[in-house]
Amino acid sequence: MQVKACSRIENDHLYMNAEWRTTSGSALVDVYIWLEDAAGKEVVYPGTSMPNGMPSYNMAAWQTPQIHPQWKEYKVGKALAHGEKYQVSVSVRERGGAKPNIFSPTVVGHQLGVVYP
Repeated sequence: MQVKACSRIENDHLYMNAEWRTTSGSALVDVYIWLEDAAGKEVVYPGTSMPNGMPSYNMAAWQTPQIHPQWKEYKVGKALAHGEKYQVSVSVRERGGAKPNIFSPTVVGHQLGVVYP
């Protein structure tokens, strides 16, 4: 599985993005995305009410090229500090498999650093 964390900023809002592809065949996966501080030690969003991150269940994954979307985007619904660096984190798991506990120091997703302007 190839996984990529992405982000975009529009109208003073940070959007977290996850992209995924299989390296062979197809699969159904569960995708989790969350935002951490610059050091990757503290969860900034979504917070303790969602201990596995923002979930997207039963998502299809195929090899490239593919015309079907294999990405998900979430708007960060929390005020962020201007000039601070954050880490967009993504974990893609087998459908129905173990969920990541994003508050555990041993859980790491694919990360992308982004500075909030």
